Amino acid sequence: MTLDRTRPLLCFIHDVDTVDEPRALWDLDDETWADVDVVQVRGKELADADLESLARGWVERLEGLETRVVVNDRMDVALAAEAHGVHLGPDDVPIDEAREQAVDGFLIGCTARSRDELLIGQAKGADYAGLGAFFQSRTKPGAQVLDPWKEGLMERIPALTIPVFGVGGVRPDRVDDVFRVPLVTGLAVSEAIQAAADPAAAVEGLRKAMSRAWDRRAEVARR
Repeated sequence: MTLDRTRPLLCFIHDVDTVDEPRALWDLDDETWADVDVVQVRGKELADADLESLARGWVERLEGLETRVVVNDRMDVALAAEAHGVHLGPDDVPIDEAREQAVDGFLIGCTARSRDELLIGQAKGADYAGLGAFFQSRTKPGAQVLDPWKEGLMERIPALTIPVFGVGGVRPDRVDDVFRVPLVTGLAVSEAIQAAADPAAAVEGLRKAMSRAWDRRAEVARR
């Protein structure tokens, strides 16, 4: 299973610190969730069984759609929940070890802050990368905000072939800023959807903003 780099991808990070039955989100129609490419289930304070139950609930809710469900950090939980993948940070199971445990088609994401980390993650077998943080967020209040110019992220990396999700405090009004980084091929958001008064409208708004930014970038590249 691979993720497409030829169009902007949207990842929703469902972040919970306690057991959370996301009924309001699950009640959104299939058309809305079809516009989301990946749902990442993140519950750092959840017990294993509760995180597995939440992840399995998402897998069941999205059955029949092309939306993929990945579990943050926990390879064991991802496999137990029969999720479609896992997102691994630097302190989690190494990517190459996770690949050895994974079934065919299992997605593995990695976290990166630099050009080198993107390429290392890809070389070890990651299918996509989350790059950030672009802005401060309540999800990761202590995350250091990227300086794309300082990190050398404003230059293309011909060897990079995996999708890259810009993450960290992204809202519709910040989409253009994130897509100015040419390595970014998608967005990963949490509060922009989860805390929205109308999550379906939030997904639609993000999709439209991403499409505009993607088209503008392509136009600039043609000049």
